[in-house]
Amino acid sequence: MPQDQERASGAEVKRRWRIPPPLLRDAESPGPEGLSVLGEIRSELGAVLWKTLRSVLLWAEVAPGDRKDLFSADAGEQRMLDILSAVPSDAEDLKDSLEVLAGVVSDPERVDPEAVGLACHRVAGWAEGADAHRTSLEFLQAAAISCPANARFALAIGRATRDLTQYSRAEAWLHRAVGLARQSKDWETYVRAYLGHGKMMLRRGALPAARRSYVKALRRSVRQGLRELEALALQDLFILEDKAGNPEKSLDYARRALAAFGTDHEGLPHLAHDIAVFWMQRGDFEHAFPILRETVDRVKDSCRGIALGSIARAAGHMEDENAYDWAVAELDRWWDGPGIADAWAEVARGAVALGRLDQAGDAARRAETMARRRGENLVRFEAEALLDSIRAEQQAMAQRSAATTTPASQGADELARELLRSLQGQPVGH
Repeated sequence: MPQDQERASGAEVKRRWRIPPPLLRDAESPGPEGLSVLGEIRSELGAVLWKTLRSVLLWAEVAPGDRKDLFSADAGEQRMLDILSAVPSDAEDLKDSLEVLAGVVSDPERVDPEAVGLACHRVAGWAEGADAHRTSLEFLQAAAISCPANARFALAIGRATRDLTQYSRAEAWLHRAVGLARQSKDWETYVRAYLGHGKMMLRRGALPAARRSYVKALRRSVRQGLRELEALALQDLFILEDKAGNPEKSLDYARRALAAFGTDHEGLPHLAHDIAVFWMQRGDFEHAFPILRETVDRVKDSCRGIALGSIARAAGHMEDENAYDWAVAELDRWWDGPGIADAWAEVARGAVALGRLDQAGDAARRAETMARRRGENLVRFEAEALLDSIRAEQQAMAQRSAATTTPASQGADELARELLRSLQGQPVGH
C-alpha cells in the first residue's frame, strides 16, 4: 500500500475510532433488551411492541447478507394479525408504524433500513405521549441501531437518556451524535448535540464543561449561518454566565440572543422568561412579574413547570397571594422532570417572601429530594442552602416570639380566667 494511502487509511480509522460506540444499557436497566416495555405496557399491545422491538434488534445485528432465513416463513403474517388485534382503533399512526416494522420479519432482505429507523422513531414518539418513557427509549435505540450513521437518531437518545438522568449513557450518545454529524456535515445536529450536552453539564453543576459545549455550539452555528441555533446558544450562555456570577457578560449574551431571535420567533417567550428571572435574582420583581405572567402560557409544555415556579417566586415578593396559590396548584400537577426541582426551589423563595415558612420548608425539601434523585447538583445545593436559611428564620421567629409574648401571655391567662368566671356566672341572654 502506498505511504500516502496508508496515512489516509490510518486517519480514517482514527476519525472513526473517536465516535463512541452505542451504549445500550445502564446500571439500572431491568435486564434483557425490551423488558422495560413489558413493565410499562402491561397488555396485549405491550407484548406486540416487545416482539417487534426484539425482531428489529435481531435483524439489525445480523449482516444484510445473512438475513434471508432469519425468521420463519409465516412470521410476517402472524405479526400482522397480532398488530390488528392489539392496537387500539384510535392509534392509527402506531398501527401504520408497526406494520412497517413487520416488514423486518416478512421480508428481512429487502426492507429499507431508513424506513425501519423512521418507523421506530414514530413508535418512540407514541410511547413518549403515553408516558412510557423507557419504551420510548428502547425504540429510539432500535432506530439508531437500524441506521447507525444517522446522527439525529443518536441525538434523540442522548436527550432521552439525559432527561431520564442516565448521564453516562447520555454523554456517550451525545458525543456519538457530534461525531456522526461531523462526518456527514449535518451541522444542525452537531450544534444541537453540543447544546444538549451543555444543558446536562449545567444541571449537574459542571459550569466549565457546560461553557465549553455552549461555545462550540455558538461558533459552529455562526460559521454555518444557523441563526436560530445561534440564538439558542447565546440564550444558554446567558443563563450559564448568570449562574456563574458574571452579570455583565450574561446581559451581553441576552441582548445578542434577542437580536438573533427577532420579534416573531417562538423562542422569544423563553428568552423573555429567562431575562425576567435574571431581574428577579437582583430583586427587581416589579419588572419581572408582568413579563412572567405574559410568558407562562406561551412557553412550550416541557418548560411550563419552570415558568410556574418563577411566577410563584415573583408573586410572593409582590404579595400577590392569589397568583402564588394558582402557580403552586398548577405546578403540583407536574410529577417530575427536567427543571421541576428548580421550580419548587422558586416556590420556596416565594413562600418565604409571603412569610409562609412552613410551606417554604416543604417546597425546599421537595426541591432537594427531586434534585438529588435526578443528579441535578446545582439545584440540590441551592435547595439545601434554602432549607438552612428557612430553619434559621423559623428559629429566630420562635425566639422573638418567646421574648415578646411571654409576659403578655401571662397577663392574658389571668384576664381570660376572669372573663370566663364572669361569663359563666352571667345569665344567658343577659
